[in-house]
Amino acid sequence: MFKWGDFTPREKVLLGLVAALLVAGALWRMLQPAAPAPERFTLDAASASGGSAAAVEEEAPLVIHIVGAVRQPGVYRLPPGSRVEDLVKAAGGAAADADLERVNLARPLFDGEQVIIYRIGEEPAPGGAPAKININRASVEELTTLPGIGPARAERIVAYREENGYFSDPSEIMDVSGIGESIYKSIADLITVY
Repeated sequence: MFKWGDFTPREKVLLGLVAALLVAGALWRMLQPAAPAPERFTLDAASASGGSAAAVEEEAPLVIHIVGAVRQPGVYRLPPGSRVEDLVKAAGGAAADADLERVNLARPLFDGEQVIIYRIGEEPAPGGAPAKININRASVEELTTLPGIGPARAERIVAYREENGYFSDPSEIMDVSGIGESIYKSIADLITVY
């Protein structure tokens, strides 16, 4: 390698200037403000097919409460279409002892819901009321756990929901073919729309 004494005074000055420029450039780069994150927006069908920008309506964010084995439990606002994985990331990530095998990270989120991330070996609190089934997001398998709802009725509920949108009240389930007042009365305390 080279020794400092091997350089001429002129070379020493040039090397000093190059080092100073490198240090100055690195400091300047570190002191620059971070670039703003790109804005996310959603285009509706009208604008995607050539409609005006004025036709684009901004959707309200989803407000979701996450508790349990995450680094920063709390209430978060996420864009529509977000999934449980996005919520866990927003909460600082899962804790080291989080039991993510019990969570469907790909499940879409719904406004106003609470997501619980259990710890490994942790069980839901005993003695609590059984969790109600959200008829706006339940699968056919989940719906068949309700009394009087077999696979055919469960499939009709899902098809109705896909064609007509979410239920705004549990009693609207009676609009589904094959679900009358007697079935509704037997499941009314077991279902929710939130």
